[in-house]
Amino acid sequence: MAGALARLIRDPVHGYVEVPPELDPLVRSAAVQRLRMIRQNALAVVQFPSMTGSRFEHALGTMHLAVGAWQGCWHNRMPAAEGVDTSSTWDGCKTSVIGDLQRAAASGAELDPVTRRLIDAPPGRPEQTALWESFERVIGLALGAVGLLHDVGHPPFSHVLEPFYVRNAEQILGDGRCADFSRYAAGAAGRVQFHEWAGLAIFDAMPRSAFRLVPRYLIRRILADRSGHGWAGCLHSVLDGQFDVDRLDFLCRDSAGAGTEFGQLDVTNLLRNLELHQTGPHDWRIGLGAQALSSFETMLLQRAQHYRWVVQHHMVVAADAAVQRAVTALFGMSCGAEPVPELRDLLPDLDYLTSASAGGSDGACVDDPGVVSWLRAARPVLASMATEESPAGEQARVTLALIRMLDSMSITPIPAWRDYHEYVARIEQNRDVVAELVPFAEPADAPDFLASTASRQAVAALQADLPARLNAALDAVLQPNRTDAALEDAERWLTDAVPAFAGPGRWLLARTKFRALDEEHARIWRGDQTVQLGELSPLAVALAAMEVMRPSYFVFFVPHDGEPTESSRDQRRELGAVFLRQMLQAAQLSASPPHPEGKLPGDGAGAYPQARERRGAGLWPELEDDVDRGLGDLPEPAEAGVIG
Repeated sequence: MAGALARLIRDPVHGYVEVPPELDPLVRSAAVQRLRMIRQNALAVVQFPSMTGSRFEHALGTMHLAVGAWQGCWHNRMPAAEGVDTSSTWDGCKTSVIGDLQRAAASGAELDPVTRRLIDAPPGRPEQTALWESFERVIGLALGAVGLLHDVGHPPFSHVLEPFYVRNAEQILGDGRCADFSRYAAGAAGRVQFHEWAGLAIFDAMPRSAFRLVPRYLIRRILADRSGHGWAGCLHSVLDGQFDVDRLDFLCRDSAGAGTEFGQLDVTNLLRNLELHQTGPHDWRIGLGAQALSSFETMLLQRAQHYRWVVQHHMVVAADAAVQRAVTALFGMSCGAEPVPELRDLLPDLDYLTSASAGGSDGACVDDPGVVSWLRAARPVLASMATEESPAGEQARVTLALIRMLDSMSITPIPAWRDYHEYVARIEQNRDVVAELVPFAEPADAPDFLASTASRQAVAALQADLPARLNAALDAVLQPNRTDAALEDAERWLTDAVPAFAGPGRWLLARTKFRALDEEHARIWRGDQTVQLGELSPLAVALAAMEVMRPSYFVFFVPHDGEPTESSRDQRRELGAVFLRQMLQAAQLSASPPHPEGKLPGDGAGAYPQARERRGAGLWPELEDDVDRGLGDLPEPAEAGVIG
C-alpha cells in the first residue's frame, strides 16, 4: 500500500487519530468492531451519564498513543555505556529483534508471510533484511496493532463480568478452553487476568486477511510477553506498566466523559521523554526520563483520584456488583443443579471467544446489549416465579430486584457509607462494636512498594488507625480466601430485613481493589541508572496514604420493592450499624477474640486462622440460625456528631 494515506478519525480526546493503511484491516475486523458495543466503564453511566464511551474508541486512542510512544523512545535511544554513540543501541536493538525472529523461524515456528519477508537474509547478516531498513516504522505499526488489540478479550461489561467467566469457564467455554486457561495461568508471570488470555485466543482465531499487511507473528510476540524482559517484554511494557499508554488514554478519555479534571495530563511531555535503554546483551528497558518526572507525578495522582471519585463511586460500585450478581443468579437458575425450564430456554450462548472473531453468530451473547437483552427477557419468568413462597421464589425476587436496579434504576440501593468520610463516621457511631471486631485480624503491613524507612513508618501509623484496622477485620470475616464466592455467601446469611426499610431486600457487598503505586516499576531513568520514584518525590507517601485511607468494602441494601429515591442519613446510619453488628457476630462465632481488651494481636497467631478453620467446617449455616433468632445483646452504636 505504498503511497496510501492514513485514515483520519475524529476523536474528542486526541483531536484526530491516524489509522495507518497497514492497520486499517485490523480496525475493520470483527474482533475489534465488537468493542463498539462494550462500554469502557461498564455501568458508570448510572452516576456519570456521559461516560458512554466504548472499548472501541479506547482501542483507537491506545493505538494512536502507542505509535507516538515508540517514536519518542526510539529517538531517545540511550547509549549502552557512557561515551558510546547512540547508534550502538539502535543497531543492537535491531540485531536482537531480527536475530531472535530468525532463530524462531529456523526452529520451526509458524511465521506469517509478512514476518518471513521482513527477516529474509543469510544467517548472521541482519543488516541485509528488510526489517533492518524499516525497523522504526514496522515496530511502530506492531505496537500500534498491540494497542488496538489489547482489549479484544474483554467479555461483556468488561472487568465486571470477568470473575463470572472465570468461575464458570468449564460450562461456558468447554473443557478444552478451560484447560488452556489453566495452563496459561500456571505459566504466567505476575497477575493473571482472564481477558488477557481470552484476547490471545481471539487473536489466534482472527482471519489472515486482517494481518495481510502487518507481521502477525511479531505482533503476537509483543502482545503475549508480559515478562518485562527481552525485546518483546520491553515493547509490551509500553502498553502495560506503571506508566503505559493504556492508562494514559483511559485517564484522558474517562475524565472527559465523567466531566472531571483528572485527565489534565501532559501527554506530549510524557511521550517525548520515553527512553530506550540496553540493560544487557539481549535485554532492554523502556522508561521515562527525568524531564518527565512532574508529568508522571501528575498522572499517578490523577489516576488515584479517578479511582477514588469515579471508578469507585458508591453508585458505580453498586451497579457493577448488581449486574455481576444478576448474571450469576440467572445463569445458575438456567443451567444449575435444578434448572428452571423457562429460563433455560432463554439462556444465550455466552461463549464470546468462539464468535467474537467471526462477527458473532445466531444466539451468541458477545457484548453488553446481548447481556441486557437476556436479563430483560427473563423478567416475566422471574416475576411469575416471585409470587411463590419458596426458595426458588425468593431467588427470583432477589434477582428481579437486581435487574430492575441495574436496567432502569427503578430501585435504588442504600449504601451503609458513600465514601471514606462516612466510613469514618460509621466507626465513630459504632465504636464499641468496631473495638470488639478489629482484634480478629492482624494489622496490614506497610505496602512493599515504599522505598524509604520514613515512608513506611508514616504509612504504618495510618494502618494503626481504626479505619485501616476495620478494613483488615472485614477481610478476615468476609473474604478469608479473597474470593467473590465468599462475598456472595455473606450476602445470603446477612439478615434480609433492616428496621429502617419498609420491607425485605438483599445485601450487596463489593470489595474495591486498587494499587495506587508499584514503586518497583515506578522508576525514572537518570543517565544509565533507574531510580525509584520514592527517592525523588514525596508523592509515593501520599499515594500510599490514599490507598490506606479508603474503605475496602462498600455495603448496600437493595429493597425488593420501592421507589427510586436518594438514601437518607438515618437509613445509612442504621444500615451501617446492622452490618457491623452482624460482622462482629460472625467473627465471634468463628473464634473468640484472643485480646478481649480490644488490642490488636501482636504475636502473629491471632484468631483469624481459627476463624478460617471454623468457616471451613460450616460457619454460615450456624450464623444463619443465629440471625433468625435476632441480633442478640450486642451493644447499640454509640452516639456521635452529625456527620454521615
